[in-house]
Amino acid sequence: MEQQNNSLNILQDLMKSDLKALTSIDLQLKNCTLNNTQVAQLNNSLVQCQKLESLVLNLNKENISDDQISQLFNQYSYIKDFVETDNNVSNDQIYCQIQFFQSIFYKGSEDFQELRLNDIEAQGNILLEETMSNLINLNSLQLNLDGNLLGDGGVIWICELLHRCQTISNLNLQLWKNKIGDRGILSIAEGISSCTKLTTLTLNAVANLFGKEGAFSISKILSSCKMLTHLDINLSNNQIGEEGTSAICQELGSCQLLKNLKIALCNNQIGDGGAYCFGIALSNLQLLISLKFCLRQNKISDQGASNIGLGLSKCNQLKNLDIQMELNQIGNNGASAIGSAIGSCKFLVNLQVWIYGNKIGDDGAQNIGLGLKKCTQITNLIFDLSQNQIWDDGTYTIGKALCDCKFLTNLNFSIWGNKIGDKGAQNIGLGLSNCIQLTNLIFNIGQNQIGDDGASTIGTAIGNCKFLNSLKFYIWGNKIGDKGAQNIGLGLSNCTQLTNLEFVISQNQIGDDGASTFGTAFGNYKFLTNLKFYICQNKIGDQGAQNIGLGLSNCSQLTNLEFVISQNQIGDDGVSTIGKALGNCKFLTNLKFSIWENKIGDKGAQNIGLGLSNCNQLSNLELAIGQNQIGDDGASTIGKALGNCKLLTSLQFFIWGNKIGDKGAQNIGLGLSNCTQLKYLEFQINSNQIGDDGASTIGTALGNCKFLTSLSFYIGGNKIGDKGAQNIGLGLSNCTKLTNLEFAINQNQIGDDGASTIGTALGNCKFLTSLKFYIWGNKIGDKGAQNIGLVLSNCTQLTNLEFAIGQNQIGDDGASTIGTTFGSYKFLTNLKFYICQNKIGDKGAQNIGLGLSNCTGLTNLEFEINQNQIGDDGASTIITALSNCKFLTNLKLYIKGNKISDKGAQNIGLGLNNCTQLTNLIFSSDNNENFLKSREIINCKNIKLLNLSINELPEQRKTEIKRLAQKIKRLVKFNID
Repeated sequence: MEQQNNSLNILQDLMKSDLKALTSIDLQLKNCTLNNTQVAQLNNSLVQCQKLESLVLNLNKENISDDQISQLFNQYSYIKDFVETDNNVSNDQIYCQIQFFQSIFYKGSEDFQELRLNDIEAQGNILLEETMSNLINLNSLQLNLDGNLLGDGGVIWICELLHRCQTISNLNLQLWKNKIGDRGILSIAEGISSCTKLTTLTLNAVANLFGKEGAFSISKILSSCKMLTHLDINLSNNQIGEEGTSAICQELGSCQLLKNLKIALCNNQIGDGGAYCFGIALSNLQLLISLKFCLRQNKISDQGASNIGLGLSKCNQLKNLDIQMELNQIGNNGASAIGSAIGSCKFLVNLQVWIYGNKIGDDGAQNIGLGLKKCTQITNLIFDLSQNQIWDDGTYTIGKALCDCKFLTNLNFSIWGNKIGDKGAQNIGLGLSNCIQLTNLIFNIGQNQIGDDGASTIGTAIGNCKFLNSLKFYIWGNKIGDKGAQNIGLGLSNCTQLTNLEFVISQNQIGDDGASTFGTAFGNYKFLTNLKFYICQNKIGDQGAQNIGLGLSNCSQLTNLEFVISQNQIGDDGVSTIGKALGNCKFLTNLKFSIWENKIGDKGAQNIGLGLSNCNQLSNLELAIGQNQIGDDGASTIGKALGNCKLLTSLQFFIWGNKIGDKGAQNIGLGLSNCTQLKYLEFQINSNQIGDDGASTIGTALGNCKFLTSLSFYIGGNKIGDKGAQNIGLGLSNCTKLTNLEFAINQNQIGDDGASTIGTALGNCKFLTSLKFYIWGNKIGDKGAQNIGLVLSNCTQLTNLEFAIGQNQIGDDGASTIGTTFGSYKFLTNLKFYICQNKIGDKGAQNIGLGLSNCTGLTNLEFEINQNQIGDDGASTIITALSNCKFLTNLKLYIKGNKISDKGAQNIGLGLNNCTQLTNLIFSSDNNENFLKSREIINCKNIKLLNLSINELPEQRKTEIKRLAQKIKRLVKFNID
């Protein structure tokens, strides 16, 4: 509604303006759907703008906010350099890019929620043909229609209006994720092809549904628009293939007036054939001065890369070149051809080479280095050969090339995840030592085999870069000891102009001597405002930590600090000095302080708290001090420090796995109660010794946090009973603005009364879209389960739910109410439901099934109801319910330890066969053989991946189950665990 009102205001402002004098209009109408009246107002206004030369109309549909993007970049900071974020890229596109790169670089971390576009009203025609016919001076048109789900029929109006745009020379169409197929692309292509005066064309059709036929249509655009000098075309994440790419490239090669070209065909399976045609096209584009091509994830091997290299070598007038061929199958020959081509481009000023995640060895790396060595005029270089198979020899010419790049001011050099040792690191370091004009350096050589000698040379090189004001230095996961660390520290101490420093040297073998030198270096950084320092998983004790703290105490201008020294051997003395240093950082607004899994007791924690109490300008704080030996006194001082941080809007507080009792928890709660401006809170105080009194004060604090929209609250593994749970519930009931909630109070001593109050609190959270609720391992019976179920039915906006209430004393009545609740979740797409090890029989299971049958939008379901008292009737109802879930693709079903007969197991097979979209099944029952013998499972056409939990069975029975599984006709992969 707010967006619609905004669109009305923008249109009214347009109508009030001097329309006849306007030469440029930029209408930002994101997330608006114009009604017929508004479309008429827009066109009646535009038709009067006879002097109009430039029109921008932004009707993007976006689900992701600016704040969400900022949070993700803070969480996954390394990804930021890989993501396209220019003005044309919507937040939803940025989110999908972050999601992709997170899966590549942060494997094992929690998966993103899949971005689902909202159901939206069809927009229909926006700009009418007669309007465009009157805009006789229009030469620039931009339409942003990302995420509008236009489909093939919805793009016809674009074709019709473009037929009227005979005068435009600059066209920008943003059509990301619109479900456009071959027919729709044909319409768009026909429209663009009629604009024969185009000199600049931008077309973003990423993540649609077209294939080679659509590509053929796009090729016709290039054959018609012969005056193009600037082309930016992004067709990634479609199904173009080799044939479609060949057609586009054949016509691309005829656009011989092009000076600037950006082309992205990522994830289209273009293979070597498509790469060959792209190389041929490049060989004809000899006027290019700026080229960017993105061919990531396309199964290109040496043959294809070699042909691209041959074509690229003809583009010898280039000043700007961006090569993105990462995550393919390129080896030495292909890399060598690319290297040779780079060497032909002797006028390059800006060069980006992204070729990580291939199969390049020493020969290929050497030849890339030889090519780079000829590019002596470069001032800006991004060079990423990470995750290949490069040893020491491969780095020799790369180092020599860096040595000749004497005009570099900005360098991003990444070669992590290879097999480089000391010799290779020394080669790179010797080259880097000549890059003395650098002001910005990103240097990532982590996850190699570098020891002290290599690290020392790199340290010396960095010491030569005295003009650096921004340095990101990643050398984690090597074999560096004190000697290497000391020389790195000595080098760093020369970089006295730094304002921004990221230094990651975790997972090495550094002790006190090496750490102490880093501290000395920090003492020289009087201008530093942003510092990220990660030195976890080393061998640092109190002495090293003290010297780091002494250096840090001089960095008094810091506004942003991430300090991660976890998993070392630091005790109270070391952390006390670090705590005092924090006290000097009075301008901090953002602090991440992680010192978990050391040997810190109350004294150390108290000094951390005393230092933190001075940081009263903080708006964002992450404090991770879990897995130490902190008791009530240390926790109390930290709690008081929190009470001083009254400006906090985001707090992540991890103090789990210590020795905190009620007194400490109460003082933490009292401090937290002052943080009334919080919008985002993660609070993990699980695995301590907290009882009802401590939990009650924490609950009261929650009640003061009325602006919270996201809460993650973990207090499991303590000694909390009904009283404490009730007070937590009372506090939570005030958090009515929550949209995301993780609430874990498992493994305590909570019964029906406590569970009922918590349930009532959840019922107040009516705006929740994502809920993770863990209350397993308590003493909850039917009454408590019923009350939880009754109020959870108020959370009707949920799309993601994890509900774990296993290991309690719940019977049919409680299970039935919970089942009824599921019937309220019409928008649910992801459900994880764990209610194992209770006392549920057929009646309860049947009502759970009836509720599930209403969750028709589910795509992912994990359902564990094992070790109850369920028979065939209950199981059948559950399986019948699943057949209503027409979009279900992933199912984890654990139903063993019940009373299901062989016939019941076969009925399960019959039911699952009706889930026609189900491709991945993880299954556990006591009747695996009969399940696999059912005719429906044997003939099942959709299940491609089957995982059975049978590891605990005798070998003979496992062999029989494997034999039966192999009879499933369409099965691609079978796993056991």
